Amino acid sequence: MKVLKSWGSAGEVVLGLDAEDTRDLKIQEPVFIDFDELPVPFFMESIQTKGNRFIVKFEDVDTLEAAEELVGRMVRMSETEEEEDEGIVGMQVRDAKSRRIIGTVVDFSDYGGNTLITVETARGEVMLPLHEDLIVSIHNDVITLDIPEGLL
Repeated sequence: MKVLKSWGSAGEVVLGLDAEDTRDLKIQEPVFIDFDELPVPFFMESIQTKGNRFIVKFEDVDTLEAAEELVGRMVRMSETEEEEDEGIVGMQVRDAKSRRIIGTVVDFSDYGGNTLITVETARGEVMLPLHEDLIVSIHNDVITLDIPEGLL
């Protein structure tokens, strides 16, 4: 889900949600918005339904200017993005230099913006950084990574 735009002058924002997200949106639980790649919890004061969108008032977001700072940011229901986890676990990892498959992703972890994958290799498990600068390609359930020297 994403903050689409500000609404009014008291700090409300419009969230665009998928149908499956609506059942998880609970006013008593925080949602998380990333700032500097760190998840920041936001508690909701109110939620209004507008078609497949919601007008949300977050605590401590009381001005149009504060609401504008949220526009365009992704909103998650938990600190770790489970959808990403489910999509990457089970994929094979290829080393860009040797062009060989080195193993299969068995876990996905996000440590304050430092994303790591655990790969099961023939020699055991190894943790590798999963950063956009290291991803060469993702195609047919194979992630090709430019793996830094010394990690394998």
